[in-house]
Amino acid sequence: MTSNIKLYNMIVAKEVRRFFTYRGNIFAGCITGILMLVARYALWTALFATGNAGDATLAETMTFFVINDMLLVWLASRYGDTLGRDIETGDIALHLTRPYPYHLQMIAIFHSTAITDTLTRAIPMFIIALVFIGLMPPASLLTLGVFLVALVLGGIIYSLIDLIISYTAFWLTKYWYLSWFKRALFVLFGGLMLPLWFYPAWLRAICEVLPFQFAIFMPIGIFLGRVPLGDAWGVILMQLVWIAVLYLCERGLWRLAQRKLVVQGG
Repeated sequence: MTSNIKLYNMIVAKEVRRFFTYRGNIFAGCITGILMLVARYALWTALFATGNAGDATLAETMTFFVINDMLLVWLASRYGDTLGRDIETGDIALHLTRPYPYHLQMIAIFHSTAITDTLTRAIPMFIIALVFIGLMPPASLLTLGVFLVALVLGGIIYSLIDLIISYTAFWLTKYWYLSWFKRALFVLFGGLMLPLWFYPAWLRAICEVLPFQFAIFMPIGIFLGRVPLGDAWGVILMQLVWIAVLYLCERGLWRLAQRKLVVQGG
């Protein structure tokens, strides 16, 4: 366990240092985050001006997207690309024979990217949104605490779904569309691009029987007060249920994938 933690820290530190070696990366990250914020603010300001936004407010919607974008920095992994590339090149065989877990390698590399994106993109975007747009605070400290619990559980759900989709690379000859497919599922059923409170009733009903909304949308709903504290415990219970189901699926699929391993070209 201790050796795995040391390895994780080494990989993260090396990848972060490599990123900051090129100063252009810092500038590009800041500009990207700010431009995305400005574009989204202009779009939603125009929409709310039409009076067709229902019971939502501009401040609530912008708070949703700022929190959503900051969370995606730590959740929007691309395990499918990493796994597919390693299978295609044959490096997967080498990784699986090493004395430390393959999953740990992928997570460490992704977290290093998340750290750099937080420093160069997410934090500047948050500061500008807080100063010039105005963001909604949580209703209470208890709300904030429940939100953080739901957030951790949501992150586990997101990662498990990502891994399950990524494992299909063992059965496919191409992997480039796995990350796109995963993001499409979360965009449609998880409310990443459009809050689910804007959805028609029939589509919202479909979303409620799937796990995607419990990754990010429901935790943010708790933060914004859209999910009352009395109902938030039910959300956390459903998150735990989905974690159990997805974990069993992930472990079972991983065992099958290791038996199915076929390296392209040999």
